[in-house]
Amino acid sequence: MSKRTEIQDELKKVLSEEPNNTDKILKLSQEIARLDEDKIRFSVDAGVIDRLGKELVARHETAVSELIKNAYDADATSVTLNFINADDYGGTLTITDDGNGMDREQLINGFMRISSSDKIHTPVSPKFRRKRAGRKGIGRFSAQRLGNKLTIITQTSSSKVAFKVSIDWSSYKMDEDLMLITNTIEEIPKDKSKTEGTTLIINDLRDWWSEAMIKRVYRYALDIIQPFPLSKQKLKDGKIEDAGFTITCLKDGRAVANEESMFFQHALAEIEGGIDNKGKGFWRITESKVDSVTEEKQYIEGEYNKLLGGVNFKAHYFIYNLGQIPKQVESYIRETAKTSGGIRMYRNGFRVLPYGEPQNDWIGLDESIRRRSILPVHGNINFFGFVEVDGKISDFQELSSREGVLENEAYKQLVDFLYKSLTSAVIRVAETRGRKTSTNQEGWESKKPKTPKDAVESAVELLENVATELEKDSETSSSTTDEEKAKNSKRQEQAKKAREQAEDLKKALEQIEELNMLRVLAGLGLVIGEFTHEINQYLPAFAIDIKVLLDKLKEGTEEYEIALRMQKRFHSFQVYTAYFDETISANVNRELKPIELRDAINPFIDSLGRDLTRSNITIEKEITGIDLFTCKMHPSEWASILFNLYTNSKKALKRANPPQKRILIRAGELDNILYVEFIDNGDGIPDKNRDRVFNAFFTTSTPKNRLTNSTTELTGTGLGLKILKDIIESYSGEIFLDNPPKGYSTNFRIELPKAKKEDIPDDNF
Repeated sequence: MSKRTEIQDELKKVLSEEPNNTDKILKLSQEIARLDEDKIRFSVDAGVIDRLGKELVARHETAVSELIKNAYDADATSVTLNFINADDYGGTLTITDDGNGMDREQLINGFMRISSSDKIHTPVSPKFRRKRAGRKGIGRFSAQRLGNKLTIITQTSSSKVAFKVSIDWSSYKMDEDLMLITNTIEEIPKDKSKTEGTTLIINDLRDWWSEAMIKRVYRYALDIIQPFPLSKQKLKDGKIEDAGFTITCLKDGRAVANEESMFFQHALAEIEGGIDNKGKGFWRITESKVDSVTEEKQYIEGEYNKLLGGVNFKAHYFIYNLGQIPKQVESYIRETAKTSGGIRMYRNGFRVLPYGEPQNDWIGLDESIRRRSILPVHGNINFFGFVEVDGKISDFQELSSREGVLENEAYKQLVDFLYKSLTSAVIRVAETRGRKTSTNQEGWESKKPKTPKDAVESAVELLENVATELEKDSETSSSTTDEEKAKNSKRQEQAKKAREQAEDLKKALEQIEELNMLRVLAGLGLVIGEFTHEINQYLPAFAIDIKVLLDKLKEGTEEYEIALRMQKRFHSFQVYTAYFDETISANVNRELKPIELRDAINPFIDSLGRDLTRSNITIEKEITGIDLFTCKMHPSEWASILFNLYTNSKKALKRANPPQKRILIRAGELDNILYVEFIDNGDGIPDKNRDRVFNAFFTTSTPKNRLTNSTTELTGTGLGLKILKDIIESYSGEIFLDNPPKGYSTNFRIELPKAKKEDIPDDNF
């Protein structure tokens, strides 16, 4: 009897006696298929799950943001992430959304099917018609990248039960057949607190998570966050339009990143107000970054005849280009303000269009800027807010088209109240900041002495106002003739130049604030430069004297060996000196240029030479990719970056004293961003210090005056990493602590923008 016949007989027996033993039936069927002499079939090794997870999702922050995007694609209005016991490896991450959920078929043919075509066939979501944000089919690999075990709990609004699937990724081993690995699916009672949604529970996390990492996840997902609308929006056909999407990131149940902490916290002021039961309108500033701004109610002149009873509003006020908002966040806020800025109207919890839509200046804020009677910036782009109108107010009547309300006396009073409240609050903030508030304001100069910083900030605000006016003029123009189109194009160009000038002034402002530190560092640089110059005068004489000693002394003697060691150490000293001399000489040329990462890393490693040997440290490098040119930088800055990281690693290695002291430098490109990782196997950084190491004056080194007999102990001032952070962030980059690879304890990761092709010299191609 042939092997094929034996297996066929066994399969018949299983089908007869164990019809529900699907695993055995599949295994026997595959064995029969392999014995087919006329046809062959592709098979899939289970190890592909692990390989695809690592290759498709290299970064753990990217993996989490992909899962957030999956929630968005499922029509969720909110998603909550909770990192539990995640200060070390092995923690838990739960991701809960209120999206559409999945039924059994969607679980099997969607999530459990590799390279599912669902997002190709349905490029928009079913409920809110959202354009799919997640990368096709990457969700399951993101979950695998993050942890060793995954539990999915999901329910739809129409299903009577919820489904629970448990996956142990360690089962997907090499040399195992993917089709033969099973996962448990079971029906469980629905969560009564919600009608639909999905929860992912990822256990045994492969990485630890600091608060900074969690905040980066939030920033990675900023492109799909819609801070507004704040309430549901009813369309003409009675359906509900997209109600927005919010993300909340928790660590052990405590909020780390959400709209309030990552978006609205950067507002210069939070303004709220309403109409009291006497028909009096009031406003107050509840939160502000400006000192001494009152939080007491400020009443608006005039009676509102109780037509606006029950009206209340809230607005966040932003001023851009002052250096008060991190660059990455400010860019996002500003772009969002173009489509979602201004004050939106809600009635009975539903959005009323078109109030607060782009180009809808219903309160007259942009028009007020063009009049220039009030000088502080106060256009729609400077506010994110809403006004809630009580549905019981009969005077507010929606038009039959459901587009807007009847512009009657109640509507006019509402516009008047909001305009007066917002501009009064803006004027109050400006006065406290020592800014001129109107063109006819008399005696203003004598009220508050103007510092250079105040002058720069005032100029920036003026340029921002000019840019906003030019943009609004071009947007409201009909542009029907070639002449008008040319005027609009010129206005846009002028607006762009005004913003660029504001950016230049902001940089000047930052320089003003750093002048004292720069003076100290400049003085230190002069001392180092002079010291290096003087040392170079003695180097030739030292070299000659050592050679004479070696020529005079007899080989094999103790004295000869001492002179030989002296020559080797002197050579190491020469390499160090040459490296610093070249770096200091480069400072003469202040031109910034793209730096190829190899041109920064290789000379640095070469200069360490003898010091690595003497300290018993092995250094390795892994540089992948070609043309790794950074944005325009100064060459000497890389010397500061790499030497600072090296001295930190050296201290950590000395404290830990492992059998093999190792440093690994990795560099490459990922998603058009260049990265450098400086990794060591020293004593590591305690989780309580991970978010503090970049703070000024934070150090774990022993002060010099507390040393006893040691002459090799390295000390620190606590400024090194802060200075590196400032250097890197000045180029819109980031430096942060990341998870180290296996066998290492600390990983400082630097990310920088890649150079534009036109900035790279032609001889590099």
